[in-house]
Amino acid sequence: MKYKREIGIGLVFIVALALFIWGFSYLKGFNLFKEQRVLYAVYERVSGLTKANPVSINGLKVGQVSDIYFNPDFSGEIVVEITIETDMPIPKNSVALIYSSDLMGSKAINLQLSDDSLFVNNGDTLGTKVEASLKEAVNQQI
Repeated sequence: MKYKREIGIGLVFIVALALFIWGFSYLKGFNLFKEQRVLYAVYERVSGLTKANPVSINGLKVGQVSDIYFNPDFSGEIVVEITIETDMPIPKNSVALIYSSDLMGSKAINLQLSDDSLFVNNGDTLGTKVEASLKEAVNQQI
């Protein structure tokens, strides 16, 4: 009888640990039960983009930025890892545009879809653009 109680306590602990891991991942924006694709975008500068910033297509959130790091080839470029949580096919020549999503300067990525008949696969790299900041736009007008 002693072992039966210990086994029950162990099972409750394992279930509680699994729920904690799932809840923590969910709060960070990662859905463990949904299939995800990872795409990459390489930028000269990321202009304040951070992990967990939204990725959208025509205003609809389809994913998020999952990682940002320097290119391993020491070129100084920055690699942005994008996690896509939808099954929507994304054409090969699509562009990942970094833009200001609000007046406070928060950044997001908008996927501008092309009309290519070939689609990206998991691990492919997208073309990139960075929207001009308000300061750059004012300087161009002067």
